[in-house]
Amino acid sequence: MERLRVVTDAKLKFLRDHMTLLDEAFKELSDTQDQELDLVYAKIKEIEDRMNRQGPK
Repeated sequence: MERLRVVTDAKLKFLRDHMTLLDEAFKELSDTQDQELDLVYAKIKEIEDRMNRQGPK
């Protein structure tokens, strides 16, 4: 019975550790996507500003 408890505890620790790593990875991915979107929006704004200064052709 003690062996089963030790194995179960080890498996739970393994799962907790991996969940922590996955949570960190998803947060990093989310941060990266937000930064990329910020760059895209900044570029769109820059292009719109240039088009507004040049006027219609």
